[in-house]
Amino acid sequence: MRRKQFLQIGVGAIAIFSIDRLGKNSVQAQDFLSLPTGSRREQVCSQVIAGQIDRIMGGGLTSEVQLLRLLRLNNAPLNIYGDLPTIYREEAVIEGVNYDIAFCQMCLETGFLQFDGDVKPEQNNFGGIGAIGNGIRGDSFSDRRIGVRAQIQHLKAYATTQPLVQPLVDPRFSLIKRGTAPLLSQLSGRWAEDLNYDKKIMSILRRLYQLSGFF
Repeated sequence: MRRKQFLQIGVGAIAIFSIDRLGKNSVQAQDFLSLPTGSRREQVCSQVIAGQIDRIMGGGLTSEVQLLRLLRLNNAPLNIYGDLPTIYREEAVIEGVNYDIAFCQMCLETGFLQFDGDVKPEQNNFGGIGAIGNGIRGDSFSDRRIGVRAQIQHLKAYATTQPLVQPLVDPRFSLIKRGTAPLLSQLSGRWAEDLNYDKKIMSILRRLYQLSGFF
């Protein structure tokens, strides 16, 4: 990996480098540091059994490497967005939002960062906020961290009535009836008109957990 590329990737570079060293094949790309411990695997299983796997407020369970692996297997441009897993983990933890769900929602909304819909890369709008179809591009944010923060705040608005920790950056936060969608399944028909919206995100989430060795 060239030094210039390493520096551009930033905090996500070490994780990507670890995957690259283990080979291009997705099956071979298993970083031993990211394999789940027994307790983490049990935590996922207990959430599945309790029906809490789609609860928006809560802690994520994956590592940065595991999130990067999901992007890599879906041909996301990691040379540009290698820092996103770290940003999602940091921003979501501050607000108490499950970063696994937020990250998988981003994967759906952006087509794994291919941006083949109405929203364009320069908007830094990873949650499709304000993009309602028919060419309406939605909101734009100054940089990717602010864009992620807006998505996290939008999720928190739906999931709970708890106040925000960080200053408000989501321009549509006040339009949401707070606490109406604490579960991922309740975002369908709210965040998006697609009644299968939650199922599509859940499919990506389950794939992430499978790749991470949780089940």
